[in-house]
Amino acid sequence: MIQSRPMINNHKRITIISKVVIIQLAMGLVAVLLLTVHQQNINTLPSSIIGLALAIVPTIVYTKIAFGGGLFLAPHVVYLRHKKAMISRFITNLLLFSIVLVAYKQCDYFALLITYIATLSGYWMSLIIIK
Repeated sequence: MIQSRPMINNHKRITIISKVVIIQLAMGLVAVLLLTVHQQNINTLPSSIIGLALAIVPTIVYTKIAFGGGLFLAPHVVYLRHKKAMISRFITNLLLFSIVLVAYKQCDYFALLITYIATLSGYWMSLIIIK
């Protein structure tokens, strides 16, 4: 059967994407809380929150670019969107990290990196949690 129009957004898939971001956010907030309680340094809380943002913002950028125009079945369109989204995500990461390195001199880099890694691991955990 030939389809006369492209497939559009499926609400279930968009909901799954938002669940991934929520799981990342939850894991990042747990890391922020644990690091802040453990280190009790004045720079730990803002550094941890920045680490959380450094992981969440590129994920949202990827999602907006890859799935912003809807979900299509044409493989070449999906592939082109994925490439554009990955490049945008990489550039966003570089820009955000460079801004932090230049602008925030009192940063607790240990807290920033631990929170960043914990938040990114939320993506991998979402593969296990979401069915």
